[in-house]
Amino acid sequence: MRSLTLVFLVVFALAAAGCSMTSKATNFNGLKDFDGNEVEHLNTTNIALNGLFVYPLLGNASLEETVACHTQEAKEAGALKVRLVQSDSSTYWWILPPISFFIQPVVTTVAGDAITD
Repeated sequence: MRSLTLVFLVVFALAAAGCSMTSKATNFNGLKDFDGNEVEHLNTTNIALNGLFVYPLLGNASLEETVACHTQEAKEAGALKVRLVQSDSSTYWWILPPISFFIQPVVTTVAGDAITD
């Protein structure tokens, strides 16, 4: 059973690596931001595989790339401005030792508001 779980984790990591996913929230019940602008909240996540903690092997989950994906999604939503409110990056070196000491899944998330007015 344990080997089946490990195989599933490896297949999932390889399939998800290089992915950029954005979720949106638009229902603010008629409320606007502090400046009175219409707002849409975006949450962008990049998943990648790195080698030796710093070398991208499959995909790019750097903060720079994740912010670029986030702002591109905001532009496509018609935003004129963005307000980044949170970012986070996690390296899962502990997920499958000793393999993950050399190849690690990395997940970076950026959350912010796309301001359309």
